[in-house]
Amino acid sequence: MLSITRTGPVSLLRMSHGKVNAMDIEFCCAFIDALRRLADDDCSGVVLVGNDRVFSAGVDLKRWLREGPDYVEPFLQSLENSFTAIFRFPKPIVAAIQGHAIAGGCMIACACDYRLIAPEARIGIPELRIGVPLPMTAIEIVRFVAAPQAFQRIVNVGAIYIGKLAVEVGLADVVASPESILESAMQVAREYATVPLATFQFTKQQVREPILRQIEANREALFQSYLQLWKSPATRDSVARYVQERLTTH
Repeated sequence: MLSITRTGPVSLLRMSHGKVNAMDIEFCCAFIDALRRLADDDCSGVVLVGNDRVFSAGVDLKRWLREGPDYVEPFLQSLENSFTAIFRFPKPIVAAIQGHAIAGGCMIACACDYRLIAPEARIGIPELRIGVPLPMTAIEIVRFVAAPQAFQRIVNVGAIYIGKLAVEVGLADVVASPESILESAMQVAREYATVPLATFQFTKQQVREPILRQIEANREALFQSYLQLWKSPATRDSVARYVQERLTTH
């Protein structure tokens, strides 16, 4: 599901959950556990990667439909907790987006400190178009990285960006060739690690703590409305049509 490999001072955290690293409750819990172990480890930084085709395709919609309403609330809690765990991770974490980062995969990438993207990789939140709302945590993390002029299209329209266009709107920091993206990400992580860890942690906390406070101040108040939208028959019908029309043909 997730594996950790040490390469010198940097740890490689590889997502390998099915073909597209779809996010279910087990994946989210495993992700949080892996980050806890890496926080306690003596590595100086982390590079996060998926596979050559897909960084992560986001929520496992087939699983969500199959499990039914009782699955939704614990899954959504674990989903938001995983985004928060990445966003507040106390060491440099760099995303190497070799393949597509869609929906929750986009959120994972945005929560990292730096993002390298392959020229043909797609990133964005198209789940909005099928009626699946974003949690407060996801919206604030995207707001943190997105260019102001692009933010509305990203979160309200579900626009998708490829390669250098993703850099222009803030969803990625630099384009890197598929052949070199992993080593380039390692180099970025090593560069981050030249800052003493205590200084890096304090600076990162100052930069990100206002966003985390904003999330915590509103998450509980908005969660029930968000949950009801995810549980609604209209949302389930829309997702079921999407799964039938799109996912079953891929």
